[in-house]
Amino acid sequence: MKYRSLFFCVIFSVASPVTYSATVNGTLGVTAVVGVGCSVSSSSVTAGVVNFGSLNFGNLATINASNVDAQTTGGGSGSIVMNCSTGTPFTISFDNGQHFTGGSRAMVNSTDPAVLLSYTLYQNAARTIPWTTASPLSTTATGATDTFNVYGRIPGGQSGITSGTYNDTVQVVVSW
Repeated sequence: MKYRSLFFCVIFSVASPVTYSATVNGTLGVTAVVGVGCSVSSSSVTAGVVNFGSLNFGNLATINASNVDAQTTGGGSGSIVMNCSTGTPFTISFDNGQHFTGGSRAMVNSTDPAVLLSYTLYQNAARTIPWTTASPLSTTATGATDTFNVYGRIPGGQSGITSGTYNDTVQVVVSW
């Protein structure tokens, strides 16, 4: 019987191990640094160059005395979409394009490079604030996403304009 009691004591001590509980309190530091910065949305990026889309004046029967206006619409369609931290100052500027001549931007006729079609880019729908290297758009971010459309005008009354497709490429520079 003595062995039997000892046997049950050994079995009982192996079957029910002694457990201890404890609570440990501590802290975890959480930080974030929000800097002055922006993200620029677009339709595509190739080799680090953002393609903002295009400004399309459409199909024109002729260039007469009337101005021809066009504008971009939304991200990837020529508009510049910015999301910056609140209070970040930034500028958007355009260079003069590849065919700048006589003090204005121009598109070149793809089949007759000697023929140029003048045009102007503007920051506003009223087409009163030109968008040039000397006149960038300068603003301060509110923290909301901002879309900046580009407004274009082909001045009427240009002479010597022949039929064909006219193109130009303008470098966009966004700085903050």
